[in-house]
Amino acid sequence: MEVIEVFKGFAADFELCVADDNWSRLAKWLAEDAIYLNVGGPDPRFEGRDAIINYLREDVMNLDRRFDSRRLEAITEPQVEGSQLSRRWRVTYTFAGTPDLVVEGEARYLIVDGLIRRVEEEATPKSLQAVGAWMAQYGERLQGSSAS
Repeated sequence: MEVIEVFKGFAADFELCVADDNWSRLAKWLAEDAIYLNVGGPDPRFEGRDAIINYLREDVMNLDRRFDSRRLEAITEPQVEGSQLSRRWRVTYTFAGTPDLVVEGEARYLIVDGLIRRVEEEATPKSLQAVGAWMAQYGERLQGSSAS
């Protein structure tokens, strides 16, 4: 399977997982010993398919689902170079009575033999500052919320 096909399949299945909470569908895209790096984030590294899937599920439960809505969009088309793929993204979170929280970053993948071996997600420094400021001002409103 081509690198771009693996990426598109994983991305589509991830969005289905966000919608229906069936996270097991991601296993087919990840190598058993895959590595996930959340560059600059609070949880920087996860090793192994199950740990990565658990992290993604928990991240959605603890962040995305607390907002009224979440919109993910590609800023750039996926760029493929050999077995590596990168794409810039933007996610916009909305929560009633607050300004939108907009986070931008880049995802980088290493895909070998039809499986994702490594993922690096990196939010921009400006976005990390925006998240900190938004959470400091409005974060308490998210407590106990599970909108989505």
